[in-house]
Formats: sequence, structure tokens, C-alpha cells
Amino acid sequence: MKSPEEHVKRWLHPIVFAIWTGFLIYLLASQQYVAFLRPEFGLLLVLAHFIAMGFMIAAMVRTKTTEIDLHAIFRSLVLLVPVLFFIAMPNTMLGNQAFKKRFIGTNNGAISRQAPSIPPLQRAGNDPDVASPPEEIEGTQQGTPQERTILEIFKNPNFYKGQRVIVTGMILRDEQLKPHFGGRDTAVYRFMINCCAADALPLAIALDADKAEAFENDQWVQVDGIFDLHQINGKPVPMVSKPQIKPIAAPAVPYLF
Repeated sequence: MKSPEEHVKRWLHPIVFAIWTGFLIYLLASQQYVAFLRPEFGLLLVLAHFIAMGFMIAAMVRTKTTEIDLHAIFRSLVLLVPVLFFIAMPNTMLGNQAFKKRFIGTNNGAISRQAPSIPPLQRAGNDPDVASPPEEIEGTQQGTPQERTILEIFKNPNFYKGQRVIVTGMILRDEQLKPHFGGRDTAVYRFMINCCAADALPLAIALDADKAEAFENDQWVQVDGIFDLHQINGKPVPMVSKPQIKPIAAPAVPYLF
């Protein structure tokens, strides 16, 4: 009968790599990795899965020649720290706490870049998931605009000035917003990432309304209103006036790219 030390020596490394293999399969099947990575990184996770599987098989078939002590066990278990951290996290999505730490105002470069003008109805018939807007808002000639992302509006804000826009994002009411938004304490925001959640940058549009008090911070909402750029302290501040706000479910991919 094999001793416990022999069992540890035989199965420690295969079990560690088996856990990683299963964890990567779970991330890919559930799509939860998009909470901290761009969707395109799924291909790398597939590759990582096969690498972990290869290490697992190699650890199972090779003959152990090295001694297993507490230091070796500790080094192996360190590999499981990311898995344990993921399990322990109550919520993987960035929210208002990350917003407050990373928000530097709307003068972050994105609002000043002018992309080629895109007619709001150019792709209106091609996306069945675009939500239909509520009743037409007074003061705009645009009847049924296509939903745009906050990033699209930031890239070409002058094109959308005075137009009715529909955007989705998380809502935030906080006194710290007032210096950035001319005394207004409410905004709808989303995070833009280039690679992963570590470089996430919050993009926010102020809401010129008092009807947002019914929503909790980080509630996903759809905002329908008139977009404009207000000059506050010499900086262009994106703002939606006369907004109609309604709650929606969180999107499968919460970030903008």
C-alpha cells in the first residue's frame, strides 16, 4: 500500500494542471472571461487550455524522481492562486469604485478625436438587437435614432450635437461628479479597455435631469435624450438633456473596445 507521501508525489502536479484545465474550460464556456479581457483573447485561453492539458498528461505519465516536500507543495499551490481569487471575487465587473479611482474627467483625449461622420441611420436595419426608442423627444428632428455606444459618441461628438441619442451604460450619482459636470451629479458610464480590465478607462456622459434618483449606482440603464457639448471650465463636456431613463439587463460584454 502506497504511503501518503507517494500519493502526493504521484498526483500533486496532475491535479494542479487538471484544475487549471477545468477552470479554462469554464471561463470559455461561460464567457465570463470578458469581464476582464477582450473577447478576442478567447483564442489564447483555448491555447492555454491545451497547454495545461499537455502538462497534466505529462505529469501523469512521467516517473517522479524528485522529492516532494512542503516547499514543493507550496510552489505548486501558488499556481492555483488566480483560480482561488476568481472564485472568491463577489463581482468581476468593474463598477463605481473603479470609476472613482480612474475617472479623470472627459478631457482624456477620446472626446477630442474626430472620426469620420457616420449617419445615425446608416446601419439601422442591420442590427436586430438595437432597442426601439420610446416616444419622440421634443426639440429634435431625429425620430428613431439607432443606439450608439458612448465610445462612438466620444469619437465624433460634434456630429451628434443637438441630436437625439440612445446609449446604454451604468448609472452613477455622486457628489464627486459635480466639478467635472458643471454641478450635475449624475452620469451614465462604461469602461473602455485596450487589452484587459487593468487598463480600463471610464467614459461618462452627464445627465441633465433629476429623475435618476430612482436608480441605484451601477444599475444598467438605457438613456434616450438630446446630446450636446457644454463648455465647462474651458473643456467640452458631453451631456444628455431631457433624458428618458429605463433599466435594462447587463450586456454579455460590459466593456467597450
